[in-house]
Amino acid sequence: MYYIVGLGNPGEKYSNTRHNVGWLALDYFLVENQLPALVSSKQFSGEVTEGVVAGGEVKVLYPDTYMNNSGSAVVKFVPKDDISKLIVVHDDIDLPFGEVKIGKGKGAGGNNGVQSIIDKLGTKEFVRVRVGIAPKSIWTGKVKRPQGGGPLERFVLKPFGLTEKGDLPEVYKKVQLALETIILDGAKVAMNRVNQTK
Repeated sequence: MYYIVGLGNPGEKYSNTRHNVGWLALDYFLVENQLPALVSSKQFSGEVTEGVVAGGEVKVLYPDTYMNNSGSAVVKFVPKDDISKLIVVHDDIDLPFGEVKIGKGKGAGGNNGVQSIIDKLGTKEFVRVRVGIAPKSIWTGKVKRPQGGGPLERFVLKPFGLTEKGDLPEVYKKVQLALETIILDGAKVAMNRVNQTK
């Protein structure tokens, strides 16, 4: 069983923001894999569904705890013995928009949701599917990371731009491929395959 958690904030005002790209990508993943509709769960502090993807059993959680407290839902959702089977899908301000990377066992990279999960689980040893949201300079093509504090917090809570919105379906397909490859072949193989592509 794989436990897939998307990070985001509940509520209409956050629904299409950069910080919620983990939820948006999972919405696409659920539809493409014909998983049952999400059901609200007080037990797991969020919305859940489960089914079979790429021949493997999966349980999916959208925590409703707000991003910064995601760990309090995840710790109830994933059995202690199965933390290595946890996959967290989240936005990453250090990756350019459009890129998707798989990682495991690293720090939170400034993402408060991931940090909350690390703190509550007491370990970093789970898989992350990182979805890039950083803007690129039109002159240099390099990532422009907003400054920490106010500007960074404002940026991640902004909606995607028009051009980005048009490109989001391709991003969601990359996340779907990443998740299905992890389920089918394991995280190591998935990293080698997915992390090579831009």
